[in-house]
Amino acid sequence: MTTSQISPDVYQAARETAVLTDRSSLGMLIFSGETRFDLINRMSTQKVAAMPKGTGTATILTTDIGRIIDRLLLYATDNKLYTLTSENNNDNIARYLMRFVFFRDDFHIEDATRDTVIFGVYGPQARQKLVQAGFPDEELPLHHWRQVWFGDVTAYLHRTDPIHGDGYFVMGQEKDREALWQRLLNTGLVATDADAFDYLRIEAGLPRYGRELTGDYIPLEANLWGDVSFNKGCYIGQEIIARMESRGKLAKKLVQLTADGSLEAGSDLQANGKNAGTVTSTAVGPHGTIGLGYVKTAVLDSESELMVGDTAVHLKE
Repeated sequence: MTTSQISPDVYQAARETAVLTDRSSLGMLIFSGETRFDLINRMSTQKVAAMPKGTGTATILTTDIGRIIDRLLLYATDNKLYTLTSENNNDNIARYLMRFVFFRDDFHIEDATRDTVIFGVYGPQARQKLVQAGFPDEELPLHHWRQVWFGDVTAYLHRTDPIHGDGYFVMGQEKDREALWQRLLNTGLVATDADAFDYLRIEAGLPRYGRELTGDYIPLEANLWGDVSFNKGCYIGQEIIARMESRGKLAKKLVQLTADGSLEAGSDLQANGKNAGTVTSTAVGPHGTIGLGYVKTAVLDSESELMVGDTAVHLKE
């Protein structure tokens, strides 16, 4: 796995104003049919009942032993659920869900990934920049959305997981990519590449599919408590997740890391010469090397020194 990097000017913009990045590698599936809420509710961690138009939520698909398959972001219209999957995972999720569609279900999936453009706007002035771009000046709850028209261009504004204070998705049709990108750039937003975004999301502690969101971990270990309902009906993986919650003790936990030297994702963490966990993501920026990793809770409780080879690794303060 590679180590992401960020330039000082982009880092400064993310901390002080806001940055713009292309997130179009995320998948877009559209669920329709009368049982669209029922199926997702019985398949995933969040309590997904009928949602009004303009609202949204995050939920996690898990295996029968509670391990992460993917984190989905759901956005409700009057008769559909627009669903973001993780990067390049739309095909896998569509196939997976269709395995659980029974003959009485009225559930259909349309893959709109190729026709959808997704831009991310992050930073303390994200909302101000979007208002400058013509979007409504409204305090949207997390994952809620609004539709906006710019002449013949239709765009959708979605509140999303924050980085340096705030975060939004701007979505539209692929044919309007350049028009939407330029409208956002015209506000003074600083464009960032994939490496810079990866640095920022690592610094923010946000887990990513294929790194922190894999079949090795359960949602609670990934700090995704807000995506899990503990008072809903049965779903795949519920028994394991509920047991871990009720015991109040996780085997491992996702933490933010810094290092005294270079660090590679996939490295084993050691404490007192014994395995203590795994580094899952790394990045290099103005303040040196940072990372994310899963560390055994027993090691965290003991406050033992962490090492990768001869390199000292520290929990981010």
